[in-house]
Amino acid sequence: MEETIFFNLGNAIAASKDEKELMRMAQIEYDNRKLKGQLIVVEDPENGEHLLFDISDVKEGSDDGTAFIVKKAFDVGD
Repeated sequence: MEETIFFNLGNAIAASKDEKELMRMAQIEYDNRKLKGQLIVVEDPENGEHLLFDISDVKEGSDDGTAFIVKKAFDVGD
């Protein structure tokens, strides 16, 4: 089941049209992280671009930003 979440594009760690390339970038970021948190890969439904975000500092209940479809989440530092 897909979930829609709102993000600010300026907070993206990485972006790519190629989902496999972004997954590689997410794995590298996951492996290099020293702090706990969660990385999430989302897709922009309008243009098909995939983006990587750190959601450890997400504001609950905020409607600011753009709606994206969640593709994969990585728990970091567990």
